[in-house]
Amino acid sequence: MSALNRVQLAYDRMEKQIAKRIENGLTTPERVEEARKALDMNYEEYIRFQELKSIATMSGKLTTEEGMTVYKALGESLSAFNNQPVHIKSVLMGLFEKLLKTAMGLSPV
Repeated sequence: MSALNRVQLAYDRMEKQIAKRIENGLTTPERVEEARKALDMNYEEYIRFQELKSIATMSGKLTTEEGMTVYKALGESLSAFNNQPVHIKSVLMGLFEKLLKTAMGLSPV
């Protein structure tokens, strides 16, 4: 991983933040699991995210390495994404939101 892979850096940062919140008693593993399940995508969202990720990579908004990091986490099926850990799903849903807003002309990535 290069130091410039913003997606991987965000995964690492989010994983540490969640662990620290559990350690400090601000949340529980059970609540984290509930949040993970709440971040499940449906099929239409999954397909749209794949498309937007590809467009962002081709246009240079995401580096090739970042695009591949997202691709690996999305996996080959909807269930592959839905089974990801919460820190990955959280980061990717934030990215999906940004990509959707950009596609709608609401904000730049």
